[in-house]
Amino acid sequence: MPHPVELLRKLFNLSPELLEKLSAEIKEKRMPKGSAIDGNKNVQQNTYYIKKGAARAYYTKDGKEHTMSFAFDDEYLMTHLVLNSIDIPLSIKFMEDSEVICIPIRSLSYKMKKEADSNMLEASMFLNSSLVAYNSYLEERIYTLQCMDARERYDWAMRRYPRLLEYATVTQVASFLGVTRETLYRIRSGKY
Repeated sequence: MPHPVELLRKLFNLSPELLEKLSAEIKEKRMPKGSAIDGNKNVQQNTYYIKKGAARAYYTKDGKEHTMSFAFDDEYLMTHLVLNSIDIPLSIKFMEDSEVICIPIRSLSYKMKKEADSNMLEASMFLNSSLVAYNSYLEERIYTLQCMDARERYDWAMRRYPRLLEYATVTQVASFLGVTRETLYRIRSGKY
């Protein structure tokens, strides 16, 4: 998938002026394997686009990690939409060396509200396109959790994230699927 700004340029015919503004706001970072972005404020300020690499979003409750989502090459990783009003320890951990595009969704939203010019309409389309992409994923995830049994959820996760077992532990995958580790072991051994 091309860089989000390039994709939007093709989809929406963005003006050079807005492309310059967006490019100034969007930061590309290299995140080494094992590095993390911790805390609600740090995580929720941005939408993260994993250009290349692997990452996991999770929260900690009662000393236990609960995996919310994974993202691999050419995928968005957003958490502020889900946890905007809940104060829980939230983190993103990079499971391999990753190239990440940080889109400051909060500051862009604020600027869009503040400015009422045609560039802000284009910026709104930019933000909406990333939100639509993530909304599609969330609907798929909700359907999976509500309408599929444990084996079907596992099969879905393996199709959706073919590299998942290379990077995530059994505990992380079980948490993501909403099953116990024992159930996941049974599924993987064919005894479920």
